[in-house]
Amino acid sequence: MIDNESIRNIEMNNDCFNNFPELESERLIFRKITKTDVEEIFKIYSDPEVAKYDFFRPITDKERAFAIIEGYNNGFLEEEEITWGVARKSDNKIIGYCCVGDFDDDAARGEIGYGFNRDEWNKGYGTEAIKTMVKFCFSELNLNRVEATVTYGNDASVRVLKKAGFTQEGILRERTMIKGELVDDVILAMLKKDYTE
Repeated sequence: MIDNESIRNIEMNNDCFNNFPELESERLIFRKITKTDVEEIFKIYSDPEVAKYDFFRPITDKERAFAIIEGYNNGFLEEEEITWGVARKSDNKIIGYCCVGDFDDDAARGEIGYGFNRDEWNKGYGTEAIKTMVKFCFSELNLNRVEATVTYGNDASVRVLKKAGFTQEGILRERTMIKGELVDDVILAMLKKDYTE
């Protein structure tokens, strides 16, 4: 239980929705996704391995990729979610996406998500992206709690989150409908008081 003084200091900062917040890390740039990125978005979302543990089924045409990009931008305009394209500094080519949304303003809580081109797996980009997002969540959004839910069985994603400093808190049974099947979720989180850069 946190004390009343702490509660008064927890207030989510929504100013980041005034202008799209661009971020960077050692190897990566986090920028707005535009229609010129359609090839990279299509490559990510058309891959059955990327889609395996997620809500979506692999897409089969570029029109669907354009719709995904439009959805990202609408989510930002409606102040529901920030979705970044994760690009390498070396060529500014998008290799993945990451997002924070599902905000609870009163509790100063948000949930993160991410996905990467399979060609870029196992290169440390996921951990680097998550750490960058978490820093933004605590320092700019002033969140108190950052959550991530992972479909049970997606052990690689759980490992990446733990490597980035998240604590596994439990299993949420039959919580999510994935491709017509109720599945368990693994819930992980990080609190601001536990965060260290």
